[in-house]
Amino acid sequence: MRRSDPRSMPLLAAAIAGSFLLIITTNALHQPKTNDGANFGATCIPHERDALLAFKQGITGDPAGILDSWQQPDGGEQNCCRWRGVRCSKRNGHVQKLGLGNSNYSIYSHTALVGQISRSLLALEHMQHLDLSYNNLRGRTGHIPEFLGSLKNLVYLNLSGINFNGSVPPQLGNMTRLQYLDLSYMGATYSTDVLWLTHLSFLHYLNLDSVNLSTIVDWPHVVNMLPSLTALHLSGCSLTGMLPDSVGQLSSLVILDLSQNSYTGPLPEFIGSLTSLSRLNLSWNNFTGHLPASIRYITGLKILDVSHNNLTRLPPEIGTLSNLTGLYASHNLLDGVITEKHFRSLNSLQNIDLSSNFLKIRISSRWKPPTGLQIVDFANCKVGPLFPAWLQWVVDIRYLDISNVGIDDWIPDWFTIAFSNATYLSMWGNQLKGRVPANIETMSSLKVLYLANNTLTGQIPNLPQNLIYFDICVNSLSGPLPANIGLPKLEVLSVASNHITGHLPRSICRSGRLRTLVLANNHLEGGLPKCFGNKFMLFLDLSNNSFSGKLPPSLQNSEMLQVLQFSRNMFSGRLPEWIGKLKRLRFLGLSKNMFSGNIPINLTNLQCLQYLDLSENELYERNFSTILKGQLLFYDSIPRIIRLNMTIIDLSSNDITGEIPEEIATLDGLLSLNLSRNHFSGNIPSKIGSMQLLESVDLSSNKLSGEIPTSLSNLTFLGYLDLSYNNLTGAIPSGSQLDTLYTECPYMYSGNNGLCGPPLNKNCSSGAEPTEQGHFTRTEEGYWSGFFYIGLEYGFVASIFLVSCALLFRERWRVAYFQSFDKLFDKAYVLVVVIWARVIRKGTENGVLRIAPDS
Repeated sequence: MRRSDPRSMPLLAAAIAGSFLLIITTNALHQPKTNDGANFGATCIPHERDALLAFKQGITGDPAGILDSWQQPDGGEQNCCRWRGVRCSKRNGHVQKLGLGNSNYSIYSHTALVGQISRSLLALEHMQHLDLSYNNLRGRTGHIPEFLGSLKNLVYLNLSGINFNGSVPPQLGNMTRLQYLDLSYMGATYSTDVLWLTHLSFLHYLNLDSVNLSTIVDWPHVVNMLPSLTALHLSGCSLTGMLPDSVGQLSSLVILDLSQNSYTGPLPEFIGSLTSLSRLNLSWNNFTGHLPASIRYITGLKILDVSHNNLTRLPPEIGTLSNLTGLYASHNLLDGVITEKHFRSLNSLQNIDLSSNFLKIRISSRWKPPTGLQIVDFANCKVGPLFPAWLQWVVDIRYLDISNVGIDDWIPDWFTIAFSNATYLSMWGNQLKGRVPANIETMSSLKVLYLANNTLTGQIPNLPQNLIYFDICVNSLSGPLPANIGLPKLEVLSVASNHITGHLPRSICRSGRLRTLVLANNHLEGGLPKCFGNKFMLFLDLSNNSFSGKLPPSLQNSEMLQVLQFSRNMFSGRLPEWIGKLKRLRFLGLSKNMFSGNIPINLTNLQCLQYLDLSENELYERNFSTILKGQLLFYDSIPRIIRLNMTIIDLSSNDITGEIPEEIATLDGLLSLNLSRNHFSGNIPSKIGSMQLLESVDLSSNKLSGEIPTSLSNLTFLGYLDLSYNNLTGAIPSGSQLDTLYTECPYMYSGNNGLCGPPLNKNCSSGAEPTEQGHFTRTEEGYWSGFFYIGLEYGFVASIFLVSCALLFRERWRVAYFQSFDKLFDKAYVLVVVIWARVIRKGTENGVLRIAPDS
């Protein structure tokens, strides 16, 4: 199954939202019709009140206070019919509904009930509706309680989102009056026999999403025995092979969801026999070939989702589905030309996603699209070279993504009028020319605007007040930032790699929700506003500008900060002590500034730090060993995994003195170590060979002495080594890895007159003088010893771009989903840092500056 392109995530979210809306509507349609009315006037039965209180005793956690109103008669409300989540019959007072479903998916841990489902519910013999969804009620066994099958009056049961495991109990088949059953997303649940479903003859809605049904041979046979079933959800059920022929017999289904399985082969023509369908979801499978032309027979179809497959053709018959509101076919292998004929009868169309295919969209500028069209995603198809003029007639559009579609044109004059109601506009990766419309500020509905990677010129105009995400990096914009850049709702701002000049406006401090700010690679100057920084800031990249002055103390308020990248500026003064307060910091880049003084000892507080670059400043440290040992001793008091966080250290080109402590070898997760061009003395740590992940080591231009540790030959991943211009002596260790490195980097031992033995031409026993190396920065082979740093520049720029993109995509995913992607991003971030180390090595291979040798 292929991974989704992040650019499609917001539209996919819209599809998911639409699906949820449809499910909610379906739920309403299939709710049991009871005559209980409101709870006013109803008085609960004492033994049922006792049963509810016994259920509460099984709840060990209630962070949202859901059950606060459930009290003993002597301590609160006696009438349990007035308790939260309880509904009683107005006629006889019996509890008919217990609705404790947790709807706050985005803050699950803050609102979910914790504990177990008590058997006391069996006393609620008249209960028809039970909803415990998305709570943590798995109990001690973690299994779905079998006793629930004894609630024979239930017509509605929703256990979705409870993290159960094990087999789905067949006893659920005893609830013969069930009309609605939702067992979706329960964790590691499975079923090897679903014949118990055949007893549920009144079942209208069945959702088994994520229940493993891989051993079920012919599930359609069982489904066919449910005469009332209209909605079937089997997403993510590990179904494999070809789509069974018996699926074609499910002609009474209104909703069929087989997404996120592993079905293969072509979509069969019998799909057209499912004539009652209003929603068909076959996405995230491995279907191949054409979408069958028989689709035209499903005349009532409203939503068709075949995205994330390997389909190659979209038939023109799709245009006959006059009731279709949503067409999702992204991330396939669709080829050919799409014209207005494909939409000839799609008068109800609201959402269309054909992104990430090989399609050519050729729609006449005179074509009038459906009046209700709101979402259009043609990203990564071929739409250009002209800006699609027919879009000016889509007056209700809310979401438009025409990124990377080959447009080589100016932004049209009608842009701000036609898209005045849009909330999301993405046009990055084209060749858009000219200026950003001066009146874009009037687009009050706009929240997300992506214009990166184009050829736009001129100044950035004042922006819409409700903008949340703005990315216009990698263009040719000039002039100062707009005075109103500090928008109150702004969360992501990226204007990197332009020609922006002037100061950072003080208004930026009004963006109290700003998470990501990327201004790198411009011509900005002056000091940062004294009010700069906020508690939500995660990512801050101001590198490669001309900012100056001291770092504002207000920045210490950004305690959530993970990336601080200020390299290549003119910041000065001492490194502030408050940097040690930024305890979530992973990436600290302050190289190529004018910082001076000691390195703050409280840098040892940064236990999450993975990347440290303080190179090319005026820093000095008389006892670097103490600082590094302090960090290592601190690490020793916490789990070993924390030590593995540090992956890159670059302190090159400063005035640091002292010895490199032996304890540095305990940083066994380190990928790159650069301490070059300082005043380090003493020996190279003898256990450096235990740092098995090291890929790059540069200790050149110091005052190191003694022999090269033999353990260095153990570093099998080492791709770059430079020990030149020290006072090293003795025989060079042997090893295939070191021999290979010398072939690629023949200067790596230069400037150490006391070294001898292969691969040098000096015999250790002969006392012969080493070969003359000439000028300090050149070897016999004509390589400048500083070439590594040129390669490093390319690697450094690439790394910041990767990290920036990673966080920007992280923020864009937040537009699409209500749940956090923090854990996923954590893994991606570590991967980016690993890639950075590899980029360094590639920089040494590709960034070579050759100087003709003296004649």
